[in-house]
Order: sequence, then structure tokens, then C-alpha cells
Amino acid sequence: MSKLSALSARKIPIKSVNKSAYKMDLKSSRPLYIQITDLIRDQIAQKVWPLDEMIPSENELAAAYEVSVGTVKKALSVLVNEGLLYRRQGKGSFVSRPDFKRSFIRFFRYGVDDEQKGRFISSRVLNSDIITPDRRIRDILKLGDDEKTITIKRIRCLKDLPLMLEDLYLPYKIFKGFDEIDISQELLYPIYDEKFQTPIIWADEYLWPTIADASLAETLNIDPGDPVISIERITYTYGDEPVEFRSSIGRGDKFRYHIEIR
Repeated sequence: MSKLSALSARKIPIKSVNKSAYKMDLKSSRPLYIQITDLIRDQIAQKVWPLDEMIPSENELAAAYEVSVGTVKKALSVLVNEGLLYRRQGKGSFVSRPDFKRSFIRFFRYGVDDEQKGRFISSRVLNSDIITPDRRIRDILKLGDDEKTITIKRIRCLKDLPLMLEDLYLPYKIFKGFDEIDISQELLYPIYDEKFQTPIIWADEYLWPTIADASLAETLNIDPGDPVISIERITYTYGDEPVEFRSSIGRGDKFRYHIEIR
């Protein structure tokens, strides 16, 4: 019985895996443990192992990759540190489900009074549509010329205080039906994950200061010329696939950038 057949016979949660999934490049100058991390990432991206599912044990991976258990341990440690895997004592390693309460769920926060801390920031949708976006958005989301996006414009508020005006672009082919969901009191990333099987894994964010024009000032209840913060975020799912572009402009007087670095 081959190594891969043996893994399947033991009901290890591997689905439609072929030998190429375990193929190592022995001529490469890249360390073996780095090659293994890449191969495991690829299999997770292909949903061979779904979220919260156990991957094969260290001994089984070592047999499949034909490397030492120590090399596999080192590779798994890298993936655990990255947050892609987590360990359960006495059981094994599992594919992590994104924790939307942790740092990347909100790359920025607004400073509020102590009695307001922890209150949920709500949303009010101004309009939503299905459009063919401009070239820049298509390039960012890696869309073809005829592909469409769901586009949503909304205001983020803390109680009755408008904090931020936001434009959201989502590929229609992935998020068909998203515009019919009430997002006024919901975080978006759990919706992406639970309803569209598209977990957010990482993001690029760009931030710069500017000033409000008359229209924006009216929307945010500030004066024209007041400072505001512009933020653009591109979020990615497995396989580094961009699945969201978000452009936000928020009040400078309430802005406090927060990011947790681990």
C-alpha cells in the first residue's frame, strides 16, 4: 500500500489529494520546511482541508513528504505562528477559522468617550447597485472587462454620530445576493465566511490625511475644510485572491489608528 493510500485508509481528512500535492523539489535551494509550508497552504487554499478540520498528523505528513518529523514540526510551527493552523493538545493540528474579534477585523478604530467604549458601530446603507466598475477597481479585484461588482455606499455611525463614509466593491461572481442582506448591525467578514464560504485571511491597507469638501462635510456633520482620513483596503481570501475593495473617509477629530502586530 502506498503512503497516500495508507493515509486515506486511516480516514485522515484528505480529499482528492494526488501525489503532486506532496511533491518536493529536492533541487531547490529553498529549505524543505518552507516548501512544506507552501504545499500545505496550497491545499488549504484549495479547501482540501476545510476550516476547523484536522490535517494529517506530523508522522503521516513526514511519511507523505518523505522528510523527517522534525522538518514537518518546523513547517507546522510556521503555519501556527501565521495563524493558518492551530493546535489542540493531544489531538493534532487544525485549519484555523479567522477570528473576527482580533486585530485585522478592524484596522482602525475611532476614539470615543470611556462610557462609549465597546459599543457597536452601526451602518446605514445609502445605496447599493450591481455595476461594471472602472478599470482601477477591476485591476484591484482582478476582474475581466465584463465582470461586475456589487457596490454599496454606507455611513458608519456610533449612535447618532456619523463617523465614516464608505464605498464597498465585491465581485458579483462570488457574492451574488449579498446586496439583499441587512448589514446595518452586522460585521461583514463573518457574513463573507458563513454565507459565501469566502473567509478573509489578510488585507492591504493604505491611509492618508486630507480635508473634507462641502458634500462630505454635510454627510459627516463637520465643516468644509475639516481634516478627514482616507483609507483604502484590499482584502484577500485563500490563495491571495482579492475579494473586497473598500474606500473609506472618516472624521479626523474622532480618528485613532489601531493595529495589533504579533
